[in-house]
Amino acid sequence: MKWLVLMLFFAALLADAYIYRSLIVRHFRRLPARATYLLFAIVTDGAALTALMLYGAASDRGSAGVVTVMWLVWLFFLTLLPKLLYTLGGVADALTRLATRRRSVIFRALASALGVVMMVVMVCGATTGRTKTRVTEVEICSDRVPEAFDGYRIAQISDVHLGTMLNAERQTGRLVEKINSLGADMVVNTGDLVNLTNDELTPELTEILSRLAPPDGVWSVWGNHDLGFYIRNGAELTPEENFRRLAEKVRGAGWRVLSDSSTWITRGGDSILLTGVDYPSSGRHNGHNSALAGADLDAAFAEATSAKAAGHDPFNIVLAHTPLLWNDITERGGGDLTLSGHTHSMQTKLNLLGYKWSPARQMYAHWSGRYEKPANEKNAKTSAEAEQQQIEKKDQENDKKPVLYINDGIGCVGYPMRIGARGEITLFTLKKRCE
Repeated sequence: MKWLVLMLFFAALLADAYIYRSLIVRHFRRLPARATYLLFAIVTDGAALTALMLYGAASDRGSAGVVTVMWLVWLFFLTLLPKLLYTLGGVADALTRLATRRRSVIFRALASALGVVMMVVMVCGATTGRTKTRVTEVEICSDRVPEAFDGYRIAQISDVHLGTMLNAERQTGRLVEKINSLGADMVVNTGDLVNLTNDELTPELTEILSRLAPPDGVWSVWGNHDLGFYIRNGAELTPEENFRRLAEKVRGAGWRVLSDSSTWITRGGDSILLTGVDYPSSGRHNGHNSALAGADLDAAFAEATSAKAAGHDPFNIVLAHTPLLWNDITERGGGDLTLSGHTHSMQTKLNLLGYKWSPARQMYAHWSGRYEKPANEKNAKTSAEAEQQQIEKKDQENDKKPVLYINDGIGCVGYPMRIGARGEITLFTLKKRCE
């Protein structure tokens, strides 16, 4: 991210030089007008360098510092994209003029109009776009769902990032009210409740979160931000002490945490198994402190292994902050339904006629929404023929097709806006029979 911003800073300088020579010097002869543009360029381009310096110099990236950096990055991009578009339009007009020997301004005009539209979109994304929350309803249909759990409802939230909300108490209050209105049997949080430190979870916010009271409780796992990845050496609290305090507050809200462990959810004589998996030590760390990371899948699925040894193969719901663990989970025969977050769809998503696009596509094989695959898909590509036949026979006997769902999250990281990737509450309904 740092190198990307630095590269774009130099691109902004080139765009400003072009605009100054082709537009400002040509049409504004008075010094005040020219000085005004130069000041504008210094402020907007300098926002990128200021953000990088603040990010690099701070010994402890507190919430206020992180939010300041995010808004500086947003200001830089707000002006960068229109300037780059105008420059590209000018180059296209110049090439057209060389080819036709006629003066052309059409591309510059179109680029200018598009630049204005993009600025409006970014302003909306930083205001209403980041505060509105949608409810996505998803049916999970499987004959493995126990009879007593037919119609069971689970509400999922993820990546709340309390420390970067515009008004955390108001927004969290609305979030809790909306979840409670859904009448879910269980609520799950798939990580990154805070952005940096436990201080973001204030007593007021803890009380608000405690208002979530579904019949089968609120269950949670830890994300990389919860584990203090971005706390620097020399900070007032070590990642370990910060995490201890956060865990205490989360449990104080009445939430129950699954850390590489499983629990049974029962109804009558039926039961399903809920498993929580920690963030893996092999995940994306970008050089940050990852001492508290480490997914122990043997421990997480110990209960499932014991049940299978006793002849009972339970319907298994897995909470895993990062979707990168999905293959590992399904290889172990777990995760009829795996719920994740982490990607945010990079807070920018376009959905045109059913086709989804996001910059997250370049980083993650699975980045938003629902994914399905046959059980043991990875094994099927690498196993010997005899083993493959055994797997196919087992799959025919038990038609188990694992589902992964990635929630787009609630909060913001990196830049304070959401465009087309509004905050999401996902409401799952388990169905034993497909209609």
